[in-house]
Amino acid sequence: MEALLLLILLSVTELSRAQNTTVFQGMAGRSLRVFCPYNSLKHWGRRKAWCRQLGEEGLCQQVVSTHPSWLLSFLKRWNGSTAITDDALGGTLTITLRNLQAHDAGLYQCQSLRGSEADTLRKVLVEVLADPLDYQDPGDLWIPEESENFEGTQVEHSISRSLSDEESPFPPTSILFLLACIFLSKLLAASALWAAAWHGQKRRRWLQTSGLDCGHDSGYQLQTLTGLRDT
Repeated sequence: MEALLLLILLSVTELSRAQNTTVFQGMAGRSLRVFCPYNSLKHWGRRKAWCRQLGEEGLCQQVVSTHPSWLLSFLKRWNGSTAITDDALGGTLTITLRNLQAHDAGLYQCQSLRGSEADTLRKVLVEVLADPLDYQDPGDLWIPEESENFEGTQVEHSISRSLSDEESPFPPTSILFLLACIFLSKLLAASALWAAAWHGQKRRRWLQTSGLDCGHDSGYQLQTLTGLRDT
């Protein structure tokens, strides 16, 4: 009875782990893009990273991370053949594996960094398939051993593109955010200049008005004194 319960527990654990892992398949020699969606409000202002998991329960060794300045996280950063870019407004972390090779197959994680801690955004299993245009033996399919435990999970295929067709390192929402910041800064600067000019003009008018009043009072006093002396 205990053995049966243990078997059921292991099956449920394995099923849960499989459901939380997305399989991405790409052709050898081509580019593979991995997308990791996340809650942009929850992970606002955090750096993101792409790491390779050493074993099923081992540590996750960082491969590449976004720009140290969160405001520049939309810039694409490379480490060898791996690139990362973060669309902070859209809530999508994009990983590009260029010139995919057999040794790139394995378990990975998209992470959100918080000091010395890291939150897992998505677990990814990368599988490298042989190019069908090249003659390969049936055994030339580079799939890690872990993939046998992920049958029936979500599989996403890569979109093979040449380097000239690769997407711009500036995600659309990040461009809009940057343009909005520039427009807002210019608007604030113009408002400050207008307020300073208006305040200066108002002060000059006040000084002119005060000068006229003082001149009018002095003349009136002079006339009064002259009239008294004549009397």
